[in-house]
Amino acid sequence: MTSTKKKSIMGACPECDADIVFTKAPFLGQKKTCPVCHTELEVIGLSPLELDWAYEYDEYDDDDEYELDDD
Repeated sequence: MTSTKKKSIMGACPECDADIVFTKAPFLGQKKTCPVCHTELEVIGLSPLELDWAYEYDEYDDDDEYELDDD
């Protein structure tokens, strides 16, 4: 009988250093919540697996913040 044990891929939470387990191959931009500190994380690198805090870019309106005067 052969073992069909799935290989998991692990990363570390940048907030609390807990192990973050992926049972399927992660992809860039994938979001996952840390089971320990509940921080929302995002995959930013695949080799090696790198996680960072997931940022909501739509909260910022860049057009209003950096207006340039044409005068």
